[in-house]
Amino acid sequence: MRRGKLTPQSIFFIVLAGFFTLSSYFLDQRVIIKEDEIRDVSFLLEKKYQKLEEESSNAENLTYLANRVALETHQNNSISTINYKFHLFIKNNKEVVKNFNKEKLIRVIRANLFIGYLNTRSNILDLKSTIYDMAFSKTDYDNLDIRNKVNNLFTLDDTFFKMNDKVYFTNNYIKSVYAGDITVDEGLLRELYVEAVKLNKELYSNYKILDELSDYFFEKEEKLQDEYDILVVKQSKIKIQKNYFILLSILFQILALLSFLLLFRNFIIRTFNK
Repeated sequence: MRRGKLTPQSIFFIVLAGFFTLSSYFLDQRVIIKEDEIRDVSFLLEKKYQKLEEESSNAENLTYLANRVALETHQNNSISTINYKFHLFIKNNKEVVKNFNKEKLIRVIRANLFIGYLNTRSNILDLKSTIYDMAFSKTDYDNLDIRNKVNNLFTLDDTFFKMNDKVYFTNNYIKSVYAGDITVDEGLLRELYVEAVKLNKELYSNYKILDELSDYFFEKEEKLQDEYDILVVKQSKIKIQKNYFILLSILFQILALLSFLLLFRNFIIRTFNK
């Protein structure tokens, strides 16, 4: 029995089917490569998102601290200035002595100055403690100037308190002032006012630093956001390419099948024609 010879038409369909099959296989490999690229970009996106959230949190925390400093310095300044000036007014105004209980007024005003100083000092120490729990204080900074500014936030000159802590700042003395049982010594009054103003200036000096640090982290956040957006666009392009390759692979599989069908059709026609 003689073997049937392949006609040019049959050879054409065989080559065509082979081309579409190989093309479909090539496209399937491209789909696998694109899936790997999508996983790599997704990993980078996750890392970038976490970093973006961290920088955003740092900027928000610094903005919160700056606003808190601005509010507290305004309140502290009002309390110390108003009470000290009111104390001077009472001492120099005889009409007040006639119409009010001078001793009680002086006790209250001096207590306000005393408590105001302690509150200002306590606020600075509390803010210093607060930043230790915030991520920006634990960040590794390439910029040494920024690193030093973070380390020096909410430092205070505590000489006055340490000099008087065994006399005027004992627990019993503080409780007595709060309860109104004793009147703060007049000799201490001027020093309290001066120290309260000095501490308040030290507290406010942190506002500018916090504002600079906030700008620093906002700039980093904006840069990271741009990088994140670029990765999102890149991922979208890769996904489009992947879908494009999948569709082409399916199309070429259909065309390869169609080529084989045409080849069989050609064989059948030749067989019946014989």
